[in-house]
Amino acid sequence: MDTKSLEVFIDLAEDLHFSRTSDRHNMSPSTLSRLIQRLERDSNCSLFERSNRSVSLTSAGKRYLDFARQTLSAWQDLQQANQMQQDQPSGAVSLYCSVTASHSVLTAILSDLRDRQPLIEIKLHTGDQALSLSRLQQGKEDFVIAARPDRLDQHIDFKVLSRSELVFIAPKAACQVRQQLSHAKSSDDWSDVPWVMAESGMSRSRLEQWFRAESINPSIYAQVSGHEAIVSMVALGCGVALVPKLVLTSSPVFDSIEVLNSVTLRQAAIDAQIEIGLCVMKRRINEALINAAWFGVAAMDDE
Repeated sequence: MDTKSLEVFIDLAEDLHFSRTSDRHNMSPSTLSRLIQRLERDSNCSLFERSNRSVSLTSAGKRYLDFARQTLSAWQDLQQANQMQQDQPSGAVSLYCSVTASHSVLTAILSDLRDRQPLIEIKLHTGDQALSLSRLQQGKEDFVIAARPDRLDQHIDFKVLSRSELVFIAPKAACQVRQQLSHAKSSDDWSDVPWVMAESGMSRSRLEQWFRAESINPSIYAQVSGHEAIVSMVALGCGVALVPKLVLTSSPVFDSIEVLNSVTLRQAAIDAQIEIGLCVMKRRINEALINAAWFGVAAMDDE
């Protein structure tokens, strides 16, 4: 069965960008356009609405996306069923994580899989960590690496890979932010300090708890997608922030950052530690390939 066209369609439907999608699949934009036109002829419907500035799925395109995902999943199930008699499952699984996670915890995952399941291939996607769990729930990824939320969806299994402390950071170089910090002794003073916050996720949730506990009405300079970008903005003197220490120590601007050891979440009785783990939808663990990959990775406490 030729599944390449369906894979390319799904990629385009998720990215909605012809040029990037064609680059990822080593084809020209015109070849990609012809592939989509062929799918549209075969399905007798228009799958995308295209203009000079944007691409979007039609209603029929959304239905076709569900069909494509189900067809690929059924095909993979068939392949896996035919491999059940083999000792070594083979195939590809997708994994989404942040850039920092790809540099830190991913190494252990790949090492485990190479040793235990050498025929399993990892298709790695990177982006904002805060989007990890939603991508998993939407069926866009087989696995994600994410920080454990305060309330984990009961349908998600979580395997601890690492732990990291959340730390307050500030620019190290002399700047207006440093001057404001030198006077920040009360909640009113802290309200004048500019903050760089994550758009969503655990660091934002814990920081908002701290604001409430300390009666701080924060001055938000920027809301940013991704901790890596937050650290860079702090290094440039844009404000202060709360980030996982794991991200900070992996950052190329580490030497331009100061950790504010005099300020901690624990002073306000807020948990300062987060767990970073591998996540999978529980209903998928019985799939042969997913099962082999899941149990091919050791949890932190198992080592």
